[in-house]
Amino acid sequence: MRTKKYHATDLREDDATREHEVQEEIDSFRRALRSYPDRFAREPYLSFQQHLSSIVTATHPPSTNEKRRISG
Repeated sequence: MRTKKYHATDLREDDATREHEVQEEIDSFRRALRSYPDRFAREPYLSFQQHLSSIVTATHPPSTNEKRRISG
């Protein structure tokens, strides 16, 4: 069985990328928390999960590769 060899710089870049992604998720969740009461007042049947999903989708639309995977 072959094992992959990783360079320390590759791991640091992956860690930095993941940290950025996590921070974006946290920011989206906070935006949803702040904006949900006003939206719920207009749309009382809207769940928080639906609201959060709409914010995440608007902030980070799927890339071309993700669209192909979803539709294909």
